Amino acid sequence: MATATATSRKVAAVAPSSSLRRLAGSLLAGCLTLGCGQETPADTGDAWAQRTGSPERVIVIGPSSAETLAWLGLAESVVGVSDYCADPALEGRPRVGGQLDPNLERMAALDPDLLIIQGAHPQVEAWCRREQIPLLAWKTQSLAAWREEVRRYGELFACSDRVEEQLADWDRAFAAASAPATEAAPPQVLIVASRDPERITRVLAAGRGSFLGELLEHAGARSLFAEHERDYFDLAEEALLQLRPDLILELGGSGTDAERLALWRAAFAELPAVKNDAVYGLTEDFVFLPGPRMLETLQLLREKLALQR
Repeated sequence: MATATATSRKVAAVAPSSSLRRLAGSLLAGCLTLGCGQETPADTGDAWAQRTGSPERVIVIGPSSAETLAWLGLAESVVGVSDYCADPALEGRPRVGGQLDPNLERMAALDPDLLIIQGAHPQVEAWCRREQIPLLAWKTQSLAAWREEVRRYGELFACSDRVEEQLADWDRAFAAASAPATEAAPPQVLIVASRDPERITRVLAAGRGSFLGELLEHAGARSLFAEHERDYFDLAEEALLQLRPDLILELGGSGTDAERLALWRAAFAELPAVKNDAVYGLTEDFVFLPGPRMLETLQLLREKLALQR
């Protein structure tokens, strides 16, 4: 059976020159090194217990949280975002670095009354304690954890009723987009979150513990690592040789599907997915984000699965 180990190294995305690579590298490296496998929020105490009213000057370091706030109609409260935030509703907001390299001086200049980050970050946590700024540090890697994050924003911004209605609408759309139950054996899928851009090495696979593995099940397939609860796994070459994926999905990159297939064929020609030309890329930036566009990611996964039926 293939073995897999978690890694804390910085990962290289598939296409070294793209902005999507920078986003993927930041999100995945941040997730691995900052402990995103845990899903409870790490507040500095109760992030808002000693305050009155709702936050008005929020800095968000984490594209998925920024996108979630914008989706909830709370963009006006956001005064600063990470370098990788791409939501149109937050265009023009000051940039304050990324999850691995936040710019504390820029953050201080924005005079925030709340800081939201993804993952644990000791430097930022220490800064917030020193400056007495409430901190909400999410570790969102599942649908349930995202719903919890959404509901917390409803509480913080005094709009829980509206948030519940919006979340209920999203849940109905997600259920409608999910694959119907079937007795047929689900296809086995390898999701490659990142790899070396020139060859099939340094492969990082998404496991059942990640939101991507969870979405895959809703799409009617099964992750090769469905028994592992961790979110991402660093796969050695010998482990790849033992895998039998029916489909390989690569996140990010600018190459064509034919170019991806050629690389896999040169290294692992005997894999069922490679034999059947079932290697595809998902190049949309939102596939990396555990936020409201997980619905679109689910739809993309179903489209790719349909190509093999």
